[in-house]
Amino acid sequence: MGFCREHAWLATNRGLGDALGFAIIYKYVIRTALERLDKGVPPPTRRWANLLKRIPEQVSAMVYKAVFALTPQKRCPACQQRDEMVSIIVSSLAEDLGQAELEGALRASDGLCLPHLRLCLKAVRDSVSCEKLITIHREKLEALHAELAELIRKNNYRFMKEGLGKEGDSWLRAVAMMVGNPKSRQ
Repeated sequence: MGFCREHAWLATNRGLGDALGFAIIYKYVIRTALERLDKGVPPPTRRWANLLKRIPEQVSAMVYKAVFALTPQKRCPACQQRDEMVSIIVSSLAEDLGQAELEGALRASDGLCLPHLRLCLKAVRDSVSCEKLITIHREKLEALHAELAELIRKNNYRFMKEGLGKEGDSWLRAVAMMVGNPKSRQ
């Protein structure tokens, strides 16, 4: 049934295709939806059966058939590919935490966002790596916390003349750390 809403609009807004390509893809998607509407569908699940009991019998069969026909039977291929890549990267990261090069890279970076940190912690298989990952990220969070405090302080009328430094965008980095990059989805 095509890409999910997020990826369909992302592709169109970023010009990741052209009108002809989208026309070909969505012509097929719409044809598939129409074919599904014309075909019989399997019997409803319990959830559907309970919902459909509230609707008169003739309407319920038509509603079930239409909703089933228009519901994707597989995940969005872009989301699926993204999730597979994230899984591979997180597994690699978890396996390589003992290497000094990776530790140095993590320390030099802003760190992992919390959604990716949680995934990585679930993939870690030894206590030393787990402790190292938590320690590095605790330091990152503490530094970010201090920058946020400084940003708040400099917004006080008594300190406004000091001007902003690195803490100026700390609020954006805090959001990114807590929920992930706005360009990605966990």
